[in-house]
Amino acid sequence: MRGRSQAVLVASLGGIVAFLAPPFSSFAHYIGAAVVALVTLHIGAQQGLVVLALATVVTVLFYQLAGLPAVAVAVTVLLLWLPCWLISVVLRSTVKLAASMLAGAGLGVLVLLLVYGLYGDPGPWWLERMQQLLTELRQTGVLSGDLPVEDDLRALSTLMTGIVLASLLLGAICSVILARWWQALLVNPGGLQAEFTSLRLGQTAGLLTLCLMIGSRFTAEPFAGLAAQSAMLLLVPYLFTGLAVLHGLVAAGGRGRGWLVVVYIMLLILPQATLVVAGGGLLDTWMDFRRRFGGAGSNTDNESRD
Repeated sequence: MRGRSQAVLVASLGGIVAFLAPPFSSFAHYIGAAVVALVTLHIGAQQGLVVLALATVVTVLFYQLAGLPAVAVAVTVLLLWLPCWLISVVLRSTVKLAASMLAGAGLGVLVLLLVYGLYGDPGPWWLERMQQLLTELRQTGVLSGDLPVEDDLRALSTLMTGIVLASLLLGAICSVILARWWQALLVNPGGLQAEFTSLRLGQTAGLLTLCLMIGSRFTAEPFAGLAAQSAMLLLVPYLFTGLAVLHGLVAAGGRGRGWLVVVYIMLLILPQATLVVAGGGLLDTWMDFRRRFGGAGSNTDNESRD
């Protein structure tokens, strides 16, 4: 916040460090994105975009001088930082976490549709790449040659584009929330907790998500895969809604935060836990658990009634 050069320095350092020793240093990538988001939220969209552009140029130049694939670095950086900037622009203009998260999910669905519209079903492309990787792993002895994984790869390939986009969306939203916390420390200490624990996405988004989930089960490919991946992207904001429900119930009931620690550990080690929490967030659209059991959801966003 002291100046553009400081913001560019920290953001570019995040981009540079992220690629030096992955995956251990990859968290620095999200720090860089959060710096872009903070400038956008606190100063403005134009200044945030300038910091994004300059930090990207510095990061790319560093790897270009080091003789490393700078183009790949630029694409990787922009795939996280640009959506993070766009989500921050929506959050700054609406002052609603729900609207910004849904905007991010909508952007992901738009990109998914563009991929299908321009290149057709990307499933075969992913299947070919994963089969190549599987062959290499078998040749090196990492995997046994008789493992029945071909069918699993074929099923996974139909969802890979959505999985990649959902991962990027998850990272972008996490960076924006981190930036929102930094901003709250500057102007409204403790404000993020109240904003986050009242998070709800509204019935329109919930019905759309349910329709896509049902459509993925009763339509044929490639429409089934497209619907499933779109639902996957829309479920990312509901993961945060589920966490908001848990935080709200813990805060309202005066319960120990140990329960939250257990939940976050489960999210890190059990992929299935993310579906459970996201499902709980989706169900909260109609059940309003915080109002029923904790009284923490009485001051929810206006769009929760849409």
